[in-house]
Amino acid sequence: MLVSIIVPTKQRPQALFDAVQSVFRSTYQNFELFVVDQSPDNASLQITAPFHTDPRFHYLFNRRPGFGAASSRNVGIAASQGEIIALIDDDIEVRPDWLEQIVAEFSADPELDFIAGRLTAPPYDPDTGYTPEFEAWPYLSRWRFPLHASGANFSMRRRLLDRIGGYDEFCGPGSRLRASDDTDLCWRIVRSGARYKICPHIEVVHTHGFRSRDEAEALFARYQYGNGGNFGRFTRRGDLFAGAWFLAREVKLTFKAIPKALRGDRRELFFARQRLRGFWDGFRLSPDEGFVSGAQLRQMRDAARAAEVLLVARAEGNAND
Repeated sequence: MLVSIIVPTKQRPQALFDAVQSVFRSTYQNFELFVVDQSPDNASLQITAPFHTDPRFHYLFNRRPGFGAASSRNVGIAASQGEIIALIDDDIEVRPDWLEQIVAEFSADPELDFIAGRLTAPPYDPDTGYTPEFEAWPYLSRWRFPLHASGANFSMRRRLLDRIGGYDEFCGPGSRLRASDDTDLCWRIVRSGARYKICPHIEVVHTHGFRSRDEAEALFARYQYGNGGNFGRFTRRGDLFAGAWFLAREVKLTFKAIPKALRGDRRELFFARQRLRGFWDGFRLSPDEGFVSGAQLRQMRDAARAAEVLLVARAEGNAND
């Protein structure tokens, strides 16, 4: 079973090297790896030079202004060929048996379409900052908010993305809605009725994920804004349950935050405002613009493969000359 691993990156050369190296150290070796780089320089390309001669390693650039990691993930998915697609971030390291466990789960259940794995953090001092970590929530369902799942460790069958579409390119780091491309995809997956599984034994480590306190607070604010943006997008595209669920929850959370704000703790009220602001901004965006459907993803894949065939033909022509 060929696994296509997609790694979007931007200006994290050493972290990227460690992530790629951890994949190549896996106990399972039937994979292809696509780095999709948004950096304005070539530092990440240069540091990954030791892997360039391996035919499983592919390096692409994605320098579309105004688009972030979600766009790069779609580019990598379209260029890849594996039946299984595994998504990781550029600041993590995978466990040696990570790929082996993914393949075992999909092989054991032909109907399984999606796996949410675990993101752990190395030891750090919580008094000085924060490293994001996620224990995939076992109660994900079509009627619950799938927050506790991390896109730093998603894997899925290609057929699922053909059916529900790829990443929403207005969501996630570097995009208009700043965060939560993983929440967007996870919500669409569970709402589609696809078979999924929570697998905490499929683990990646957030090796380079530490943030200072100020950086962590800014990250939390982006999470809140992006999550609100997700539900604005869902509602605008016709998922009225998503909008009703979100707004009902926000009324409840806002009422809980008001007494804390009166006592001087305005953090929760600030986050509530961020979510509502994100919801409104997401709702105002065009429902189709930025969203990559399954058909569009297949068109991108066909175009990528046609370009590859053209490059091979040119190379062969030059060799004959």
